[in-house]
Amino acid sequence: MKKPDYDWWIQHSHTDSAFLLLVDSPDLFEQAVLSRLKEVKRKPDQGVINQATWRAIHEQDRFGSMSSIIQSIQPEPEMAPSRPFVGNLRTDQRALRDGRASFPAVGVSAFWSPWAVKYNPGQLERLAEWARGCGITYVRWFGAHDWPGGTNPYNGNTVDPSYFLLMQQTIDALAAFGLRSQITMFTRRQMIKDAESLARGWADLVKDNRDKVCLVECVNEWNHTDNDWSDNEVRSATAAFQERCDAPFALSAPSAETWEDMKERLTHLYTGSSASATTIHFPRKQTTSEGEWRWVRQPWHGRWPILGCAEFVVDNEHQRWDKSSSGREVAVAAAAPLNAFIAGCGMSTHHDVFGVHINEGEYGSDLASQRLQKVLSKVIPLLPPDVANWQPTRVGEGGGPHPFPSLLNQQWSTEATALGVSRSFAAVRGDDFVMCLNGVRGSVTLHESHPKKFRVISLDDGVTIHEGHGPTILSEVNGQAFYVGTM
Repeated sequence: MKKPDYDWWIQHSHTDSAFLLLVDSPDLFEQAVLSRLKEVKRKPDQGVINQATWRAIHEQDRFGSMSSIIQSIQPEPEMAPSRPFVGNLRTDQRALRDGRASFPAVGVSAFWSPWAVKYNPGQLERLAEWARGCGITYVRWFGAHDWPGGTNPYNGNTVDPSYFLLMQQTIDALAAFGLRSQITMFTRRQMIKDAESLARGWADLVKDNRDKVCLVECVNEWNHTDNDWSDNEVRSATAAFQERCDAPFALSAPSAETWEDMKERLTHLYTGSSASATTIHFPRKQTTSEGEWRWVRQPWHGRWPILGCAEFVVDNEHQRWDKSSSGREVAVAAAAPLNAFIAGCGMSTHHDVFGVHINEGEYGSDLASQRLQKVLSKVIPLLPPDVANWQPTRVGEGGGPHPFPSLLNQQWSTEATALGVSRSFAAVRGDDFVMCLNGVRGSVTLHESHPKKFRVISLDDGVTIHEGHGPTILSEVNGQAFYVGTM
């Protein structure tokens, strides 16, 4: 048999091939994308054209056909009204509040935000659109880092005159989208010539933008070998900042594998400081039988005060979503902030490769991110404003006020059962409760009835599964994790 040549392949291959259309007629390919944008009432967008081109060339396993690429282009989500900037943000016990009330602050990593303001404002705008659609209220970004998308504060041996102007522009750009800034001033020690002087410059900038900045952190993972700050250097830079500015402030989160090591390092660094917040990168291990559900539940460690540390705890950088053992499962990413707030964290930051590297893709560019947006937009508004100050509880710990104590015998991670949940943490106040069911296998039964109706929402797709007093049976068919809360 004669081996088919290129012409044969062109004539006989899939008639809906996106790659072939791109090769044979790039203009028709682009026109198809533009027509779809018009159909879904979106503006012509070169970024979407570039994304479609990438999919046609590099993602043929998922987007081999032109129709699949076209269908992936969806209408822009309606952005939820942003939370108005009312007064300066401050801590309220374990919750964050502005001049109006407390609120559970959900954020997203975008370390490269200043770079985008300077070189690619469209990327920042697309991030903001996705974040707003999720109900996210802040962006965590770096003042200095040395990988692609980073910013160097210096020009030679002196601070670049335009440096703090760019930082101001970044704060303003995010604020224009209704997003506050969580700023980490430093990463690599080798980049910073005079930390105290630079910290004073940051203090003056933040003082002038108090309503736009929700938190400042001195150093990202100060003890990481790539960063290599001493404890005293972090404390000195912190003192220089706090002499001039009263914004919520954290020193740093330790780089460590175990909770015991993290807690010890936090106590050593924070004791004697005047920090008003404690940032934590909770353990990311996922090699046990729990898999990804193990790292999702780690904020539970922060439910009790840590010696020497501020009681306001920030779930600042959990396991990256792209590194989760099962991939980008929507239920995993949605359950992470819920568990953090239930455990008493006042802030929780969604973390993904898109926020670390400027050139690894964009939030909202894949279907998983789009689905996550749908889920978060449903459940975040349902969280009680001061949920971080409610009583955290779990089954099996001395008879606490857990709303569904019968779940004790349905934890496949601790009991001899193949069905049920990995964990079922809850926050309780009176007859009201919020609970997250993590890692449902097969089915799980909520046996107890309650005086108040409760709502169950699948964290896989945001669909409401149950509204009533209970009991009810939940199936893995409907989701791997569920939000459960009184109405």
